[in-house]
Amino acid sequence: MLEAIRERAQGWIARIILGLIILSFAIWGVDWYFQGGGREAAVATVGGTEISQRDFYDALKQQREALGIKPDQAGEIDKTLRKQVLDQMINVSLLTDAALSNGFAMSEAQIKAFLAGIEIFQDKGQFSRERLEAFLRNRGLSEARFMDMVRQDMLLRQLQFAYGEGTLVPASGAERFTRLLAQQREVSEIGYDRRLFLDLVRIDDEAVEAEYNARRQDYALPPQLRLQYLVLSMDAIKSRIEVTEATARQHYEANLARYQEPESRRASHILIKTDKAMDDAARQAARAQAERLLQELRKTPARFAELAGQHSADPGSAARGGDLGAFTREMMVKPFADAVFEMKTGEIRGPVETDFGYHIIRLDGISPGRQIAFGAVRDEIVDELKSQEAARKFAEAAERFSNLVYEQPETLEPAAKEFGLKLEESGWIARGQAQPAFLGHPRLMDAAFADEALNKRQNTEAIEVAPNLLVAARVLEHRPAGIRPLAEVAGEIRLRLTVREATKKAVEAGKQALEAARNGTVPSGLSAPMRISRLRPLNLPPAAVKAIFHADAARLPAWVGVETEEGYRLYRVTGVSEETLPPEQAELVRRDLQRLTAQEELRAYLESLKGRAKVKIHQEALEQKAE
Repeated sequence: MLEAIRERAQGWIARIILGLIILSFAIWGVDWYFQGGGREAAVATVGGTEISQRDFYDALKQQREALGIKPDQAGEIDKTLRKQVLDQMINVSLLTDAALSNGFAMSEAQIKAFLAGIEIFQDKGQFSRERLEAFLRNRGLSEARFMDMVRQDMLLRQLQFAYGEGTLVPASGAERFTRLLAQQREVSEIGYDRRLFLDLVRIDDEAVEAEYNARRQDYALPPQLRLQYLVLSMDAIKSRIEVTEATARQHYEANLARYQEPESRRASHILIKTDKAMDDAARQAARAQAERLLQELRKTPARFAELAGQHSADPGSAARGGDLGAFTREMMVKPFADAVFEMKTGEIRGPVETDFGYHIIRLDGISPGRQIAFGAVRDEIVDELKSQEAARKFAEAAERFSNLVYEQPETLEPAAKEFGLKLEESGWIARGQAQPAFLGHPRLMDAAFADEALNKRQNTEAIEVAPNLLVAARVLEHRPAGIRPLAEVAGEIRLRLTVREATKKAVEAGKQALEAARNGTVPSGLSAPMRISRLRPLNLPPAAVKAIFHADAARLPAWVGVETEEGYRLYRVTGVSEETLPPEQAELVRRDLQRLTAQEELRAYLESLKGRAKVKIHQEALEQKAE
């Protein structure tokens, strides 16, 4: 456990595992729980609740995107991610049911207060309903559905908080824990690297062939193709379009209103906050307060900054005496903007009511709009006109291009000639393995492996592999699935076996040196002494740090060794010093220890829930290609 705090934030696995136990999905992440499941195959059953295949792959897709993992990426990383996503979905279901059955609940007021504190829903430090609605529109969510998602997220947070705050860590245990973390040990090291042993290894042909035969599936080849293809792109069409200076200037003159900087104004305000949950009496009291402030300011306008600092509910501007800075009309809500853009410099007006409350406004300055010179926007206009013309020409060309490759299925040359395109040829490509990458587009691959293209050697249809990018192809050669021949892979097999044997020799040499050192023969080549702690391990691997601090401090010097990917490392421990952490760091460690303890308790609680709920994973549905 001593290494847990340091190790939790290190290594590739920490970037993949979604939580040591279960932290609920972010509210704008996976909303599978409230989709009500589906009638398609279930990947798991949690008590009476099913986790559908569709929901699982939606969650997996979002986590892959967040981590930058490609959908077709194979290997241990994606395998681990799949397991973690499913485990987390099971945990979310279990904990949500447990929270509800144990009386946890979230009121509408609590949910609204939570949303009001989220930065992306704020405008100038205040909750913005417009931003919330824009967020929901962008994600295709109804407000009711979103509120359910937030409620579930908060329920899980409430349950986790109960565990975290309810966990007790004895002071004596925390103190001993911090002492062990702060303890320093003086060590020297020597490495036995496999590179030093490579020249001593000889791998014969029989060993290479035996390795090949034992692992033939490692050298499997998918079906492969070589393609001839044509690319019709809007970008290529655009690059050939010329826009004259006269045409660009004519466009500018015809659209002068587009090329203007709008008028901006600078204002200050004092906000007396209201919300829709207020009753009439509270709303009237807020308005009365705003009226009193307005009267005070009309008597003594110079006190605006002082009163804003004392009374404004907008913390961002209140700290600046109410100053909102410069803004254009569209940057503010309509009632506020209408008032400001009718005022004269120095005028104080109010109360102006908006969804945020009552505002007392002072206009501090006006910056008139101005016409932007043609030279400043010339390049923008030229690019816009080129794009418009290219879009028109691409739409016309795309239809003709598609017809040509379909009407003359035995050759791509007529289409190449008509559109001035170069016939390209690919190297050997396969599904998920193509250069250029767009040749690996699933629809193009499906078309190329279809009977008409593969066996009859006909053109594929023109397929949009990216926005405004059409590709038509024909198969030149085809290789069925097979095994790479021994002659082709013998070199890489020989190298792998050589490295493996060299690593064994390095480990053997290291272990012999360790035994000799413990018998009194100190190896040559030890590094200069260095001081490490569990919190400051320098560049030592975690296994080495663990071994060093497990060495008997009562019998120094102590010798320990660890195997590494490169071979073996030998360490001599020559000193131990007891240190103390600064109070603030010790407190952070105590909190981490409390969290780790709480997580262990929550892990045990989850296991008990799983046992009672009879969780069943449907491996067949889980492994189907539902993506």
